[in-house]
Amino acid sequence: MASNSLITSEFSGIPLKGIAFTNVSLDTPVLKYQPLNNSNADSLAPLALDNTSIPSTIVWLDESYFIVMYENKPYFDLFDSNDLTKISQHVDLIVSSSNASCACAVFDATTSQLYLMDTSNRFYRYTFDKYSAHEDAKLDLLSNFVIAELTETISKMALSPQSNERIYLMSNSLYQFDLGSKTIVGSLNLFVEKTNCFQVYDDYLLISSTNDRFINVVDLNHLKTTCIFVMNAPVIKFSLVKHKKKSLLAAIDQDGFVELFSEPLEQILSSSSLSSSSSSSTASKRRRRAANAVKSIQYNSILKVAEDVSGLFTKVDNMIFDHDNLIISYLQNENFFVLDRFNRFVNPIDQLEIKIARKKSSVDALKLRTQDKASLKNYSENSQNFTIRTGDNYIDLDPISIQDTDSPQENAEDDEDDIGDDFSTLVTRLDKSTNALNDKSLKKKRSKVNEQTKFGFQVGTLTTNISQALRNNDSSLFDSIINTATDENVVKSTISQLEQHTVLKILDKLAELVYKNKFKNTNEGADLGLGNSSINLTTWIRYVLVFHGTYLIGSSNGNADLRRRLGLLALSMKKRAGNMNRLLELKGSLSLVATKAAVIREVENLETNGTIDNDELVEEDVEYIEDEEDVDMLEKDLTDSDTENEQYIAETIDEGMESEDDLE
Repeated sequence: MASNSLITSEFSGIPLKGIAFTNVSLDTPVLKYQPLNNSNADSLAPLALDNTSIPSTIVWLDESYFIVMYENKPYFDLFDSNDLTKISQHVDLIVSSSNASCACAVFDATTSQLYLMDTSNRFYRYTFDKYSAHEDAKLDLLSNFVIAELTETISKMALSPQSNERIYLMSNSLYQFDLGSKTIVGSLNLFVEKTNCFQVYDDYLLISSTNDRFINVVDLNHLKTTCIFVMNAPVIKFSLVKHKKKSLLAAIDQDGFVELFSEPLEQILSSSSLSSSSSSSTASKRRRRAANAVKSIQYNSILKVAEDVSGLFTKVDNMIFDHDNLIISYLQNENFFVLDRFNRFVNPIDQLEIKIARKKSSVDALKLRTQDKASLKNYSENSQNFTIRTGDNYIDLDPISIQDTDSPQENAEDDEDDIGDDFSTLVTRLDKSTNALNDKSLKKKRSKVNEQTKFGFQVGTLTTNISQALRNNDSSLFDSIINTATDENVVKSTISQLEQHTVLKILDKLAELVYKNKFKNTNEGADLGLGNSSINLTTWIRYVLVFHGTYLIGSSNGNADLRRRLGLLALSMKKRAGNMNRLLELKGSLSLVATKAAVIREVENLETNGTIDNDELVEEDVEYIEDEEDVDMLEKDLTDSDTENEQYIAETIDEGMESEDDLE
């Protein structure tokens, strides 16, 4: 029963408080924290991450805070295990000409400093202050520089036990780096592939690489391999502990089994003593040759977690030593970790294979599946308080229609007024009709406002819902929020309360809506009372740039990803606005034609009113003549009109000639 969905996991350290891990749920990476105390052993706080951000490494800073680094991303995030509903701090790296991303990090608890390397071999030093007055500025960058001497990407970092000014950098080789001079003072070639796990114990470094069965022990004083622990399968993770003068090395292999090495420290010290004795000048040549040969050490036992009925074995995902107890963990139902303890003093490792029964309490605790242990809240079937979290199913809720609150007496009075006052004038009746229409439209407007209030989001909850939509990548919920918030003040308040790390996500969503011209027709949102969203998109984009413009400008100096996202938004808006000039010309032409038609109609009405009284134009007084009479009437009218025109022209010529004679 392997947990294929698990990405990475890391215990909080000693004293053991909990475990942070990331796994894939519905094709989305999810970050979770599981406390290990007795009172809240089953509680989880999931946080859905961006689909494009795949976590690679978790590094704990103290009992509460940890950072998460992502694959091929030039940033990392700081989280508080007590509140995973938000990111405590989003930290961007300095992006150079090459696309750099986070490679590895290590935290120094004595100086409260975080050391980090990116894939371009740039070294960062941050100071950590969890009691900082600024909640979103726990980590401050002290310095950064490029280590030009490195020719390969660093995969792991380790603190030196001898000096705070010395750090060990690991990849295919081991490098000893001095922080004061910013130079490499020593190196040792080790593996063909990159380092995947290490542990520093006194003056020794235990180190392994990817797809390798060997755990090398390096003497840090001489940068020399003293012995090698050999496993059955490639190493995934290992841990070394010494308690009550007894030492034990436990390592998880690729098959999910735990291989145990008894008294590893004694064998390491014995190998080191042979190596030091061979360096003396009095040692014989044969003794020096034997001492220079690296000693290999085989495992003593293999620990397996077995199923009771099927006989299969459960894959162990992580482990840690808590004093004399070896705590092994494996993912249950792809949702939460189950812990087993192995004590070497209670269970001796004198057998080649040790089987322990898998715990059942975690499965029994689910009972009839009435609770989801991975959810933030328990679901109640009889709950009447419906809260919309995802989707746009507002129409599924049956709203209470706003009824007409007029009393029967008022309705009767209106009927009497409508039935009539025979002596009322036409103007009075028109006034009454206009007032009735205004009252009706006002009632409809109030009804619509009440419906929007019923289904819409308030300023205080809109920020939470839009943040949830961005975290879960819920397009339906995001579209519903955009189209529901038609008040500009609501949009303004919402954008001002958004956290900065969500700005890029909301810009991507808005650019997608602009590019697709989502809800371009008002009829599409009319059924839900959403209104015209094309207007709201520009409002949302404007306030994002107004309130978070400083962050965007500051981040765009070297952030190619940010420039690409803003470029897509600008391209989408430019494409939508490309036909604006032609549309304005068309609008002007149509307006001119409509105005001209209205003027012509008004002139015709004036001419008609000047000759014939509209009140006297009754349908009964008009006679319609058909067939030949129509032709005769038409010819007569044309003849009369031609005669009148000839007379008018002749009179005009005569008047012109008379005026010329007068001038002479």
